[in-house]
Amino acid sequence: MSRKDNTITRTLEECLASWNIKKAVEMTLSDDSALTALFELLRTGDNEIKLRALMVLEELLDSMPDVRKLALIRRFLDEILLVMERGNDEVSIHSLKVLAKLVHGVPLYPDTFIRLANALKNLAKSRRNEAVLLEIPPVIMNMKAVSYTPRLMDVLSRLLSSKNLRLKAMGLRLLLNTSVYTGATPLLKTVFFEVQDMLSEKDVALADFALDILLEISNFPLREEFIDDVVKTLTIVKNLALGKSPELREKAKLVAEKLGAAIKKYYARNPQKAMEKLHELLVHERFYEAVDLALAVGDTYILKWLAGVLEEMGKETLEINERVLPGPKYPEVPPEKKAQRYLQPPTLSRFRGKGRKAASSSLHTGASGQGKSTKRRREEFSRALASGDEEMLLELSRINPELVFELVRMLDEGDKFEKMDALWALSKLAEGLDSRWMSVLKIGVRPLINLALSRNRWMRMRAVKTLALLASRAPYGGEIVEQFLEFYLSQDVSKAIPALEFFGYYFDRKWDDKSAMAVLPVLAEYLDKDETRFDALLVLEALVRSSPSNRVALFRPFVEELKRIKKSAPYEDQKLAIRILEAITDKEKGLVHG
Repeated sequence: MSRKDNTITRTLEECLASWNIKKAVEMTLSDDSALTALFELLRTGDNEIKLRALMVLEELLDSMPDVRKLALIRRFLDEILLVMERGNDEVSIHSLKVLAKLVHGVPLYPDTFIRLANALKNLAKSRRNEAVLLEIPPVIMNMKAVSYTPRLMDVLSRLLSSKNLRLKAMGLRLLLNTSVYTGATPLLKTVFFEVQDMLSEKDVALADFALDILLEISNFPLREEFIDDVVKTLTIVKNLALGKSPELREKAKLVAEKLGAAIKKYYARNPQKAMEKLHELLVHERFYEAVDLALAVGDTYILKWLAGVLEEMGKETLEINERVLPGPKYPEVPPEKKAQRYLQPPTLSRFRGKGRKAASSSLHTGASGQGKSTKRRREEFSRALASGDEEMLLELSRINPELVFELVRMLDEGDKFEKMDALWALSKLAEGLDSRWMSVLKIGVRPLINLALSRNRWMRMRAVKTLALLASRAPYGGEIVEQFLEFYLSQDVSKAIPALEFFGYYFDRKWDDKSAMAVLPVLAEYLDKDETRFDALLVLEALVRSSPSNRVALFRPFVEELKRIKKSAPYEDQKLAIRILEAITDKEKGLVHG
């Protein structure tokens, strides 16, 4: 190594040791010798130097052209793989982040593809910390080959035939990445069949990866050859959406909606085929699959027919209502949601069986002196509730604000179905009406707070989200926040969980310094308890993301606890802790790595 190269290496090492990442990036951008020196430090430095060298690489790769990436892959892939395999957890995590950016948009030569696939396979089989394994999927998602040789396809085949479901999932994803993939029927049939075993709460990381695969393939047209597997998969996904894993629930709702839309499109031109499929499912006593198929098709006649058949077979119509999922909620909008056009889910009042009152029957017709226009508006209001027509609901509420009183009455006195319809309507009004109409909704605050303490999770979450919307928009928002602060500080878990859910939504919408200073001192206690940790993490993430730069130091006391959660907590908590640490790092690197 020349004297000049030694000088560059020493200077670069000093930059990394002093956390001067910006200067290290500038050096490597302006001088290829500095880039070579960076990889030399990646080979010879201690774990701290390696970690910071990887962070410099991450920043470089964000703006690096694909041709330059290809050159780096040829020269330095083996060094990165070695660091990934032998480094500590944090070094391995950042090595995988570098690999994901390095291969993004760059087709790999077959031998390079095989080398990388085998390294990832070995890592997946190892007993490394789950936080490390969570970074493998982004690399797999970006791996494509220039050509698919018999030797390469043999590697994929062995992954697909593995009894280890995680390895099988890797093979499935890599197969979908093949350049020849165009939604071919045999491949889709394979994916929908194989993915079913992966959708289990027993391995949340695997299920999360499988849901990502389904998000992608649900865009392709369905075919008769594999529609049965699609219906089975939809029911399994819905079971996850209604299950106990908070992380899976939200993504599963999104996948269920996309699969439902694909099924609806498939049967749109031939509802008779849907009826035939329903008959087949009922004969084989696959009741939940029948319900989910009928809801996806969305035909009123079919739904009423199925409700009648289920009643005759001794199955409660309530089973249909319980399969209607509320829309997904993410603390941060995921990329797949930004491109998503949502279908409006049908409201519960559509599916009530005999003996149930429809929402329209619960609306008062008013005094005899009322004019025909008022009566007509009430009828239109009933139809808006029954059909889930948001635009009509908003328009009628502006014309006739007293209709809000009817919604409040439904919350106070209605049966379970009326309460759920009223909750849906109030949430849409809180979101869709402009600020001058917020005073009209104040009458609903107390009933909503009562429902926020409900054991029915769907009702509770809808009530809490609506109250968070009102708290962030209405002039009486401070009163709502004070009530939830009281619940939050009560140390009563039955009140603390709704309060945590509220503040997760509330701080996701706005930074409130006074409320943040009241919430933060107690948050560590909730992070320490298994039953409240996930909701507490959502609150902390919302606080970090909404905080101004001059308040980021408030989160310093949480860094070590987040690192502990990242290493030892359940998967969904680990993933969220990693996300929060990255959000803090984006605002102030020294808080996490100092």
